[in-house]
Amino acid sequence: MRIYLIGMMGSGKSTLGKELAKALNYTFIDMDHYIEEKCCKFIDEIFRDYGEAWFRAFETNTLKEFKKMDNVVIATGGGVIKNKKHKEIMDGKCIYLSVPLDVLEARLEGDETRPLLKTKTVKEILEERIPLYEYFADIKVENVNMESAIKEIMEALKWRY
Repeated sequence: MRIYLIGMMGSGKSTLGKELAKALNYTFIDMDHYIEEKCCKFIDEIFRDYGEAWFRAFETNTLKEFKKMDNVVIATGGGVIKNKKHKEIMDGKCIYLSVPLDVLEARLEGDETRPLLKTKTVKEILEERIPLYEYFADIKVENVNMESAIKEIMEALKWRY
């Protein structure tokens, strides 16, 4: 099974994803890091050098590569939901990690590495994306407390924890 974690930047996809993969005895993949390794550039450099459209196309191809893998937890990039065609490609369980705005703002305060935060506020990005996250989600879990969130995910997946 492939488990895709979706949610805003700062929602804990990577942090929770590592722990969830451990609990399931799955492999963990951070999609942004995977892309960075393939491109030999950081995400902000990719955006700067090639633009968002190029990055999104590369993101689509990366999702297609993941279809060949099994028993993986994939922490997607926060904007993977911007292309509705990705829903068909992401054939597994899609888990939306929902986090209240104030918690996201606190987690992202001072983060200079996120290209989209240079042009929009966390609130603007969140409001634009919530309907898309909900459209993609098979399971929605609030991730304010990681242990509780993992337990809820495991129960939803029918795994013992």
